[in-house]
Amino acid sequence: PLATGATGCTMAGLSREILKWLQSLDLSYSVKNVKRDFANGFLVAEIFSRYFPHDVQMHSYDNGIGLPKKLGNWALLETFFHRKRVPIAREMIDDVIHCKNDAAIPLLETIYTCLTSKKVHNVVPRNDDELIPPFARPTASKAIKENIKDSELVTTLQDDAESRSRASNVLASHQQSLRNERLQEPGRFTGPSSPQRSSQRVPPRPMPVEAPQGQVEFKEVQVRPINRNIATLRATRDVNGSLPKTDEEAQREFGEMDAKAMQVKPITHVLNAVVNEHLEPKEFRLLDQSKDSVVSLVDRLVASKIDPEAARKVFEEMLHNADELVQGFLASPKEFWRMFSIFTGVLHLPETNACYSMVLRLFCEIGLRMTQEDAFLACGLFGDYGLPKIVPLLKTKPAKRKGLLGMMYFFCESTMHLRVIKALQDALDDMDCFLQCIVILMHLEPEGFSEDLLDLYIYYAMTGLGHQSATLRASALSMVVLVVRQSHLLVMPMLDKLEAMKDDGWWEVSAQLLRVCAQLLQVLLPQDEQCGRVCDLVMDIVSSTYSPLVRKMAVSCLAPVLSKYTSLEQIYHDALEQLSEKDFSTVMAAPDPTAMELGDPQQQVLGNSLAHMPITSPLNFLDPLLVIQSLSDKIRKSNLENLEPEHVHILLGVLETKFEPEHTDHWYEVFKDLELHVYVALADDELCTSIVSVLNNWITFIGPQAISTFDTLGKALKLVFAPDGGQETPIQCQAAAKDLILALRESDVFATEVNKVVASLKNEQDNETLAELLRECA
Repeated sequence: PLATGATGCTMAGLSREILKWLQSLDLSYSVKNVKRDFANGFLVAEIFSRYFPHDVQMHSYDNGIGLPKKLGNWALLETFFHRKRVPIAREMIDDVIHCKNDAAIPLLETIYTCLTSKKVHNVVPRNDDELIPPFARPTASKAIKENIKDSELVTTLQDDAESRSRASNVLASHQQSLRNERLQEPGRFTGPSSPQRSSQRVPPRPMPVEAPQGQVEFKEVQVRPINRNIATLRATRDVNGSLPKTDEEAQREFGEMDAKAMQVKPITHVLNAVVNEHLEPKEFRLLDQSKDSVVSLVDRLVASKIDPEAARKVFEEMLHNADELVQGFLASPKEFWRMFSIFTGVLHLPETNACYSMVLRLFCEIGLRMTQEDAFLACGLFGDYGLPKIVPLLKTKPAKRKGLLGMMYFFCESTMHLRVIKALQDALDDMDCFLQCIVILMHLEPEGFSEDLLDLYIYYAMTGLGHQSATLRASALSMVVLVVRQSHLLVMPMLDKLEAMKDDGWWEVSAQLLRVCAQLLQVLLPQDEQCGRVCDLVMDIVSSTYSPLVRKMAVSCLAPVLSKYTSLEQIYHDALEQLSEKDFSTVMAAPDPTAMELGDPQQQVLGNSLAHMPITSPLNFLDPLLVIQSLSDKIRKSNLENLEPEHVHILLGVLETKFEPEHTDHWYEVFKDLELHVYVALADDELCTSIVSVLNNWITFIGPQAISTFDTLGKALKLVFAPDGGQETPIQCQAAAKDLILALRESDVFATEVNKVVASLKNEQDNETLAELLRECA
């Protein structure tokens, strides 16, 4: 915020345009005294950092008041001014450093014009000197003091001759002003006995004649006392904040609220009943009987003196009482404060604790139901009582931010998000922490949020892009991805900044840049003017990176645009080939992030950018033969003896697609390379069910050529039904093997050969499944 009205003359001289501009920059320190606040150059550097984040790094500047710190800051700025050809003279800088009167105003006007290309429209001020009484006008010593500062004597005026010359000039100017006063007001300078006194006396100023006015009568203000607390008033207010129009309506509604509040049981009674009923007896005996049961339960849990699982079950039962709790909160907001006070200790438990997750879920459920009942009251109560409780956790526990901020949004419907974001910023009072929170909040927004919210998020995304923290820069880029989805035209002017970030050096920044480019390429057309720049940026990042994580992101996010931009195919295949077997399998087998909630443990996420870098499997966009050939090569190079679940997932994905008959020989070659791996998977209880579908589809597509691999099939069946050492194979493996044999026998191409393979098996252990299979194949 910018102090404008309360500072009096300290802000005088600045035009309204510059005041509004400074407010829009959201500087880290309020401008209260122009002459003083800009003297050390820190705020000047921050202004330029908003426009040149890579050239002006705020960690290089010190917000001190000492002369050495001022000179150091301005020396850095002078270098920047020279490089960018900013027209700020050294004399202007010296006047600002030494806090000369009105010295900062022309400096700010020059900066404003340089950065915005707008001219300042100054209004010619009235001559205030005429209103200054003679005794208040500056004396010679004051004129010297205002024009020659002590700090100048140790910097720019160290030469005695120069300082004496400056002082002489100031005195000469002061004496000239006195002579001008003598000419303009001669009566002030004649003595009391001088003959000129009477002849040149100035006539007295006439007193203004007051017009007769009638007596003013003021109507007595009728104040109706309200014997209700603010919580009751707030509860009667609707979403628009209006109160009942008439006294009768007000009294009636107040009476109804009081009656309703008296009827609602305190939440401690409701929660105590749940604890008394569902807490295990041995744990219940550990509670402090002098306290409420729920309070004692939380205290014992935080002190690790009670079984966490027993406490979790109790908290889960509280979900069934959510409606009763909500009605109590709506009738008596004090109960809402009590609820947060009781469970704050649980929110301080580690985020991996099941009780923390369950209490967070309880608050989310309460927030959802309160918003459905009264959205305005729910948001207001959370801002008053809930937000102060979670702010310390948001500052000190980064891993809890996503859950806590998600809970906050449950108490605030989408139309109130701007309001709660402003309240969060004021409560945090920490710009870095707030930027980290704003990234999470943008990812929690539903699709198609309002333009006001979009403008807010774009502003803080631009702020984050220039931050000194690499993690925050990467997180800000994840916000840009969402901006592209909403309106890609807003991102096109940022291309220069995005291109400058390709040499950032931090892998997360490169990976997020690839996500931004991939999103842009999906919405742009190949003939668009900026497509070439985006494609060049992608190729520069992928070709220059040494990070396998950046390559994983490239393989994941660029696959959907390969068919549209063929120029990216070679760089994509190079990245695919450079992936290790583990990285390749992780990317190809990644689950669909749209089918699960944010933060799901199944979701594959790269990096630390507030977990906003999900990996999407590219299987649906790639040639199945290319994928399976790459998988075979990587398994062979890694010398793996058995398949992993990720491998089977990939095989299922590619073998469910439509096959091209001209590629049959290539599929057969890959099958020959992997025949031992896929057949042996029949003996793996974790993979056997899935591998049956893989083998059936693969063998059916290849046709008669697959018969050459049936010797390996026979060995695998012996491993399943008659393993060496007599140890019985899990029953699910035997059932899966039987299903495969019966499925292959349905084809006339394979029936005879499959019967031969089964006939070669010996049922030495009287295996019932094998015996049944032998009978069916006889």
